[in-house]
Amino acid sequence: MPRPIVVVMAKAPRAGVVKTRLVPPLTYSQAATLAGCFICDAVLNLRQIVDTLVIAYAPANAREDLERILPSDLLWFEQRGHDLGERLDSVANHLSILGYGPVVIVGADSPTLPATFIKQALEVLASGHADVTLGPTTDGGYYLVGMNSAMAGLFQNIDWGTPFTYEQTVGHATALNLRLHTLPMWYDVDTPADLYLLRRRMFTDDPMLLKRAPNTYRWFQIHALPPS
Repeated sequence: MPRPIVVVMAKAPRAGVVKTRLVPPLTYSQAATLAGCFICDAVLNLRQIVDTLVIAYAPANAREDLERILPSDLLWFEQRGHDLGERLDSVANHLSILGYGPVVIVGADSPTLPATFIKQALEVLASGHADVTLGPTTDGGYYLVGMNSAMAGLFQNIDWGTPFTYEQTVGHATALNLRLHTLPMWYDVDTPADLYLLRRRMFTDDPMLLKRAPNTYRWFQIHALPPS
């Protein structure tokens, strides 16, 4: 019987370590508090979809930082590996050994990500219609990867953090004869341009985004950004 589980890949929201590409216009401290808001909103939304939610944290001593801002009833796993591919493999392998599946892994860089995208990933995998599902981002990466079980080789030799990340992962899935389901495109918040896009959408485009990302919304209310 399927035991679906969702994982959030989360870094400790520490100044000078996370979201440094947002400096400027933010300070390192502001970038860190915003990253914390992103994580809180991701967890808030995902808990409405699945009963079991894992925080895959980094670095090794990050759990204490994250426990201060997140609910107490989450599962925890320390990310292991030298690059993102190895860390994704470590999470997928660990949960597969524990009997979970499908496993859907999301980042914490898309605070307004629609819950319907996560539901779609879980449903298409649980139905057996796909082996892997990917959610592409506008910068060439992806906000989500889901799989029915650990997939050896899927994340090897990927140029992480480049415009080729998604394309290369799709190529690996094809080479491994995996059935791939592609989710709608969304955007991460990694650069100042992304940050201003997020603010504009939250305050002018779609009032529903406030419900998806209340912590991020409050952050923008408190912190005024210079003109873009």
